[in-house]
Amino acid sequence: MSTVQTSDVLIIGAGHNGLIAAVYLVIAGYSVRILEGQDRPGGAAVTEEFAPDYYVSTCAHLLDGWSRQIEKDLKLHKLDFEMAARTTTTTALDRDGRHLVLPAQKREDIQLIAEHSSADAGAYPDFRNKMDRFAATLAPLLNQPVPAFGPNGDTAASQKLASSLAWRVQKMSNADRHDWLRFQGNSIANELDRTFESDLLKGAIAFDATFSHAMGASTPGSAFALAYKGALRYSSKGAMANPAGGMGAFTDALIEASSQHGAELQTNCRVSKLLVEDERISGAELSDGTRYEAKVVLSSASARTTYLDMLGPQHVQPAMQRRLMRIRKTGTVAKMHLALEGLPHIENCAEREYGGRMIIAPSVGHVDQAFAACKRGQIPDEPVMEVFLPSFHDYRLAPPGHHVMSIIVPFVPYDVEGGWKAQEEVFTKRIVDTLSTYATDIKLKIIAGDTLTPPKIEKQFGLGVGGWHQGDMTFDQAFAFRPAPGLAHQGPVDGLFLCGAAAHPGGGMTGLPGKLAAEQAMSFLKEGGKDD
Repeated sequence: MSTVQTSDVLIIGAGHNGLIAAVYLVIAGYSVRILEGQDRPGGAAVTEEFAPDYYVSTCAHLLDGWSRQIEKDLKLHKLDFEMAARTTTTTALDRDGRHLVLPAQKREDIQLIAEHSSADAGAYPDFRNKMDRFAATLAPLLNQPVPAFGPNGDTAASQKLASSLAWRVQKMSNADRHDWLRFQGNSIANELDRTFESDLLKGAIAFDATFSHAMGASTPGSAFALAYKGALRYSSKGAMANPAGGMGAFTDALIEASSQHGAELQTNCRVSKLLVEDERISGAELSDGTRYEAKVVLSSASARTTYLDMLGPQHVQPAMQRRLMRIRKTGTVAKMHLALEGLPHIENCAEREYGGRMIIAPSVGHVDQAFAACKRGQIPDEPVMEVFLPSFHDYRLAPPGHHVMSIIVPFVPYDVEGGWKAQEEVFTKRIVDTLSTYATDIKLKIIAGDTLTPPKIEKQFGLGVGGWHQGDMTFDQAFAFRPAPGLAHQGPVDGLFLCGAAAHPGGGMTGLPGKLAAEQAMSFLKEGGKDD
């Protein structure tokens, strides 16, 4: 057994949140060591060559809600980090070529909605503005740590937070307050049926509300999921952006920033045990017995893995153990990459649509049918999906004149009926057949492809059961209830913090969990003294 030099902070996992936390901490003057279990850093934000000369963001493919403030704080512009596109449109594809662009605030976009329903063209701006007001109400809670409730929580801080939210709700108009209270527990299907007529418009919004969650459009609470996603984007003041060079270029910039300030990054270092002295974290031990000492440990792993597997149940109260075991983190997302010999033809698809995010979800019914099939362990007959052509704005990803297509497919079961060995080819064919309904020449354009099922995503990126968010982002698993009641930021022992998707404010590419964890760690170190 060997012991390496002590550092102020030890970070477990070199995904984007762990790297962001590292940069903040080293800029503040603390010594930081990052331990990554895989043979490469980046977590689920990496760029890979899946066919000769064709590159794609393997898992996450857009910086959705990425915080411009974090980008500024970390001075990523000094590292040649750039965006191929700073903003990305969202287009609901229509089989007949009458596509809709969302958010539709421009006059020409409203006209596209009017072609489906004149009533919806009038209702959509009001709906969008209402969602923005909801986002503005929730957003302040996402840019700050939330106190833990319960016997061990900070009662005064909890009361202050609750009072702050109540004050913001009280400031709403009577109509907004009524809508707000109804909205939180309702299904997005009910809300959309109250507001719109067009199946295509409702399908696209329902897709966004349920995307990467184990819930359907008719599931109570799915309306909150849409409001929460909007609040994440609002709080970070970020749009959906496309990094030049793919998501791997984004994490490469974070790695370079951390390295320039003195952080040490080590790969192939799988932590098996967290070390504790006098109920205070003291470091970590690898599976080979190597020990690393630190005053603070930040973990990007899931709450269960961090607290029950690495820390150990002897440090976690029985009631808390039960709460951790009840965390829902169902993996229901698959990914497909296609190398294309040229741009596929999509009827009436304009340049900005080709360069943006395209949604295939013809109706709320299609979203619910896909969810129902997933619950039965089946591949949906008509999958819904998010389609993106990153090479449209980024020549680096494919040979001249060629393209790569990145497809995320929600509502795909982790355990599929018949087993994935037998069903993967069926699944791949079903996705391509669905695409060919909209891009009629897609089958003629395909040169190569790669399919990532939820078990493959789990194996390749270490995401438990393929769950991207390390816990479904529902009302009962958000704010002070994330990852579980009583464990908002501070772990069961002093000096241990979560800094990944399992932590408040949750999964996605905002970078906020890493930033907030770094702030908590700095506060802890200052209170305890940087040098003991």
